[in-house]
Amino acid sequence: MAIVWQLSVLHLDKSALISAVLLKDRPFTYNKQISGFKNLLKVVKSYFIGVCDDQEIVITIGNKNIKTRTNDRGGFSYTLDFIPNNDIKISFPTDANPLNIIQSYPVIFKKTNSSFDVISDIDDTIIFSYTADFFKRIGTVAFTTPDKRKPVEFTQNLLEEFKKEDIRVFYVSKSESNLFSMLSYFIEKNKLPKGPLFLTPYLKLGQLFKSKKHNFKIENIRFIFENSGNKKYVLFGDDSQADMEVYASVVKEFPERILKIYIRQTKPKILSTQKKMMEKLRVTKVPVNYFKEENTLDVSNEMSQLKNNSK
Repeated sequence: MAIVWQLSVLHLDKSALISAVLLKDRPFTYNKQISGFKNLLKVVKSYFIGVCDDQEIVITIGNKNIKTRTNDRGGFSYTLDFIPNNDIKISFPTDANPLNIIQSYPVIFKKTNSSFDVISDIDDTIIFSYTADFFKRIGTVAFTTPDKRKPVEFTQNLLEEFKKEDIRVFYVSKSESNLFSMLSYFIEKNKLPKGPLFLTPYLKLGQLFKSKKHNFKIENIRFIFENSGNKKYVLFGDDSQADMEVYASVVKEFPERILKIYIRQTKPKILSTQKKMMEKLRVTKVPVNYFKEENTLDVSNEMSQLKNNSK
């Protein structure tokens, strides 16, 4: 029976974005510790679950019924012209019964009154994933359960402080929707801010080895900026993929709205390509902290500076 996966209702400045994926079967959800072998089986199984592609659906919010369609990956995104607080129901037009929503992670993400918000990558920014090494990444995802995955302490300390200040965190990652339960479980277990997850489309096994959409991150970050008034942002990423290039582009588009950029150095030696990208970031004049995992930071002082600069 079809289910709703990764449902999110994001309150924006004057509207709301509702998005989800419809799957033909129920994926594994993490709610307790499991063995590495069982984790492997569950992860692999997720890449064999079919999606409800190109299907007409009905979104019911209060007394409103909205019709839309899923795309070829089973997902949909719909911008509402109002900000909902009611329960969300999703169904097929031919079935009056709503589909089951399979997640413990929050669905509704409300606006906050913070002076700035945060956009953060996930892999190798908040969690060690070894994305620069394809086979090591696959081995880590497959055999290491999320309760045993290690958080990046430097980022974790800052995000915990942001959470105290009710600063909203948007997680924008190239990780696929198949890993939603694993990533959301990791966020909850490590008491990180529960923010919306922008993940790449749900994949079948064969699609896992193909290149992904390169402009996915910039499109979603641009959407967040364009629909959040004059809110300012702090950006978090790492140097193992394209975060520096993406953030340099973001600064060019929204130069007055970036308070600071944090980039994690993932290897002991900085490569020449990383040096070039870091130089492109630095010439934007936006403050950049190129940090290593072992670096320490006066979190309270850092927070004070960010708040002062956001005024």
